[in-house]
Amino acid sequence: MALVYIIPSPEDLLFTIRGVGGTEVVFARKIDRLRLGEQNVSDFDVEIGGMDYGFEINGILGMDFLRRAGAIINLRELRIDFTID
Repeated sequence: MALVYIIPSPEDLLFTIRGVGGTEVVFARKIDRLRLGEQNVSDFDVEIGGMDYGFEINGILGMDFLRRAGAIINLRELRIDFTID
C-alpha cells in the first residue's frame, strides 16, 4: 500500500475549524478513495491541516467516514469492525 501525501495548491480555499483542541486552518479536498484496513470509501471529502497537538497523530476519522464505511465500534475491545454490504 502506497501512502499519498496531499499538499495545498494555490486554488485551494482555506477554512477555520473549531474543535476540542481549539481552532485550526485547513483546506478541503475530494479524494478518490479513503481506506481503513480493508474498508474503502470512494469520492470522499477530507479536510487537511497541520494537526500539531503535541503527540504523533496521522488523522482523525469523523462520523461522516465511519457512517459511510458502516463502522461498528467496540469500545470494550478498542476495535473497529465493518458491516458487510
